[in-house]
Amino acid sequence: MKHTIILPDLGQTTSEAKIVRWLKKPGDKVSMGEPLVEVETDKATLEVESFVGGYLRQKLVEEEEVATAMAPIAILTDHPDEPYDQAPAGSSDKPAIPQSPKLETPTPKSAAETVTAVPAARSLAKELGIDLNSVVGTGPRGLITKNDVERFVAEKEGSKPPPEPGS
Repeated sequence: MKHTIILPDLGQTTSEAKIVRWLKKPGDKVSMGEPLVEVETDKATLEVESFVGGYLRQKLVEEEEVATAMAPIAILTDHPDEPYDQAPAGSSDKPAIPQSPKLETPTPKSAAETVTAVPAARSLAKELGIDLNSVVGTGPRGLITKNDVERFVAEKEGSKPPPEPGS
């Protein structure tokens, strides 16, 4: 099966990031949650984890190029020799990621499920002592973003604004 990897909303003050370095090359096996690419925002350099396992088949954005949040950056397949429709580099096609039919009413993950979250969300949750299993992810396949963690905190505290990181 073909999986389109997107640049997640990294929770920074910008909606784009520069691809600094690919940590995998086409043909490499990638595990779910494993860092796939290093990106640079106006605030920091971060590693972006793959939200699925498989084999990196195509990089859609090359090093030193800028990608927009929620735009496709790579294609993975379940098997290394699996046929797939190739996307042209710089393609603006929408990601072919299955979405939950009930996006309005997602449910928290059970402890048995693997939690997938962008690095900024993991960091904030750790800082605030929040179990990511309790947070509902609104990204592709339930990916938890920094905004999801902030929303969880606000709801938990009765719509009180979340504390600023580091304070």
